[in-house]
Amino acid sequence: MSTGDSEGSPMKPATEADVFDLQIGLGESETPVEDKHFFDTTGYLVLDDLLTPDQVSQAQDTLVRIEAATPENITLLPEGPYGCELVNIIEGRGTVEDAMALPRVLNYVQEFIWGRQYRLVGSRAILRAPRRYSWLTQGGAADPRRYARYRCFGDGQFRCLMLTCLIALADTADGAGAFCAISASHKANLPHPYENTDLNAVEPLCNVPLRAGSGVLFTENLSHAFKPPTREAHAWLSYQYGPSYMVNWPGCEPSTDLLARTAADPAKSHLLLEPYYHPTGSQKKQKM
Repeated sequence: MSTGDSEGSPMKPATEADVFDLQIGLGESETPVEDKHFFDTTGYLVLDDLLTPDQVSQAQDTLVRIEAATPENITLLPEGPYGCELVNIIEGRGTVEDAMALPRVLNYVQEFIWGRQYRLVGSRAILRAPRRYSWLTQGGAADPRRYARYRCFGDGQFRCLMLTCLIALADTADGAGAFCAISASHKANLPHPYENTDLNAVEPLCNVPLRAGSGVLFTENLSHAFKPPTREAHAWLSYQYGPSYMVNWPGCEPSTDLLARTAADPAKSHLLLEPYYHPTGSQKKQKM
């Protein structure tokens, strides 16, 4: 590879990006510019009607069955941070498996993480009892969770180290049990002053009302929480996506059976690939 022109003047050394196809994904998705701007500004997007009413009903029935008799490859946590949790819920088959690879969600995952270099790192169902309280996460530069980091560059590239898609299985339109967040807090440089503060006393906190079957996709660097349900228990599906090199959350290793039954599904099998730094074929040298 030449480092100078015919007259001997120095040339800029080739970078890794010049030599290798790193598949950054810039310009590969069809995400509307309005959605990209809204997400960069607020830290979340509402995605209406991800599941049909029949799918919501099927998911609810699955969670009842799993909670009553938890299979070996799903873990029941009676006291998770938001309530009872069923970890590795994609092993439950049916809707709870299919919802990890919804095309509308994956289009944004590709946009906001790192082109095609993303994978599913965790899945769970959250079962929230009436009056179950949760605390506001920190978010922003003060957030101690390194895996939550968020960046957006001037050329339009995003680098979210973790995206979470929450899908409501009950209406939260009245605010009861709603997901809530401090909009734009993923860009905050100062720690928020609301540690152990009642959520109703946090002035900048906004509810994100959802119908059953709708979801919210957000960067984990966003300061967020759940309002407590009032009279009825609420169930949520939660899918977490990270860069292709991020390892699975504890208890979220896919079973041999799951890998076998998803092998012919391009979207699911991609999500369940082993952690890798660059995908197969990306290390081919380009013509210079």
